[in-house]
Amino acid sequence: MKMNLRKFGMLAMAITVMSSCKKDQAIDGGGVVVPGEYENGYFVTNEGNFGTGNGSISFVTDEGTVENDVFSTVNSFALGDVVQSMNIIGANAYVLVNGSAKIEVVTIADMKSVATIDVVSPRFMAKVSDDKAYVTDWGINGVQVIDLATNTVLTTIACGAGPEGIAVSNGFAYVCNVGGFGLDSTVSIIDIETDMVISTLTVGDKPNSAVVDANGAVWVLTGGYTEYDANWNIVSETAGNLVKIVGNTVEATYAFAVGNHPEDLVINSAGTTMYYSDGNWSKAVYAFDISATELPTTALINKSFYGLGAHDGYVYGTDAVDFTQSGWSFKYTTEGAIVDSVQVGVIPGGYCFN
Repeated sequence: MKMNLRKFGMLAMAITVMSSCKKDQAIDGGGVVVPGEYENGYFVTNEGNFGTGNGSISFVTDEGTVENDVFSTVNSFALGDVVQSMNIIGANAYVLVNGSAKIEVVTIADMKSVATIDVVSPRFMAKVSDDKAYVTDWGINGVQVIDLATNTVLTTIACGAGPEGIAVSNGFAYVCNVGGFGLDSTVSIIDIETDMVISTLTVGDKPNSAVVDANGAVWVLTGGYTEYDANWNIVSETAGNLVKIVGNTVEATYAFAVGNHPEDLVINSAGTTMYYSDGNWSKAVYAFDISATELPTTALINKSFYGLGAHDGYVYGTDAVDFTQSGWSFKYTTEGAIVDSVQVGVIPGGYCFN
């Protein structure tokens, strides 16, 4: 569940990217590639209506055929409340169910449940080594360290407030501390060998998402912060930033217009072009080449999306419609031309590519 003020009112992050999931090749314990019915397509995570337990996963084939509620269909029980994100690691998929305080582990070949990991308020997950992954968790203001062999929590790492997006590069994990329901402006840098925070960078208010480019540089998107009085009049605002981190230091910062709140930073499969939503109440999608020296002024796609994804030469966006009925997933070329649209579950919020 995203905690942007507008969206919350409507409701009452080797290379690892939050907001979309990149797939490890599905391999079993013997090193054999695992075939399955969910190979050729992508997944959409549907939050569901808060408090109702109707979160779900949709699978969309490369041909555009949709299978909704794939988890509950296979397992004969509901996935849970607020499906936040999904990652594929080896032969398993890890589904983070925020409102149900758990991570549901399923086999990617057939979506059968194999384990449940109890956490508190999970947000996003990143594989950091062959046997270990990190999960950002608002409930502990830190990271849950997951043993991928036993699907259990090994330990926790304290970060800033409301750890959100996470990216991994050159032996370090970069955790965006978005502030939860409050305010933070930092990125925690974790040594993935020792599971210790070795540095904290100030990047701008409300860092929400992070990606790693083809050169190993980490890019962080901050949304900026708006303070209101009791009558919802604006008291103060700060600008959002696109921040480039190299060698665990800030190399460049690109500021957005004050009043805009950029979010959902994703990157293409080649690691050369990033995409994000920018605007105020109404947003559009912009493309940013990693070699660019200023923010673009012309939108690639003039449409507001609830979540973004990028994979294999396409850009994807979800539309939650009225946050009650089933939403939609839209697929575009990298030139911004619509390819197709499919109806998925309630409040589609993210992607996991297969």
